[in-house]
Amino acid sequence: MSDPSKIVQQQFGAHARAYATSAVHAQGESLARLVELTKPQRAWNVLDVSTGAGHTALTFAPHVARVVATDLTPQMLDEARKIAQARAITNVEFRPADAHALPFNDNAFDLVTNRIALHHYLNARKAMAEMARVCKRGGIVALVDNVVPPDRLTAFYINDFEKCLNQLHTDPSV
Repeated sequence: MSDPSKIVQQQFGAHARAYATSAVHAQGESLARLVELTKPQRAWNVLDVSTGAGHTALTFAPHVARVVATDLTPQMLDEARKIAQARAITNVEFRPADAHALPFNDNAFDLVTNRIALHHYLNARKAMAEMARVCKRGGIVALVDNVVPPDRLTAFYINDFEKCLNQLHTDPSV
């Protein structure tokens, strides 16, 4: 049996550039709404779990002291670093991490974000428990995601449709 982490890295690594340029991920309405709802503070330390190309982390960076952006896929972190460098954003650290086993101490972050990723996890409950564990008491865990029905076949088709939409956003010839 194949290692699920390696499969995820291969699947998402092959599309890292598309995530960097995807309008849904880079400019989706949920970015501004997430900032509006969480009301980030200047002194906060923020963790962005499954950052992808870093759009959420980079949106929060101007509002807080520090952001740690994690992803399981090295190519995603590379794309996020490129975008941060292009925007001259220097208060974001990029680290590899599995959302199911975050390599941080308990109560380490004022805000933990996860945007448009939860539906991809093998065990969303475990990932959410990890996010809650690393969030400070009184802090905020902010999740933004698509919802799919519990039926696996239906969920597969919805996720596949989402992938096609992302490809259309980045390559209209598809």
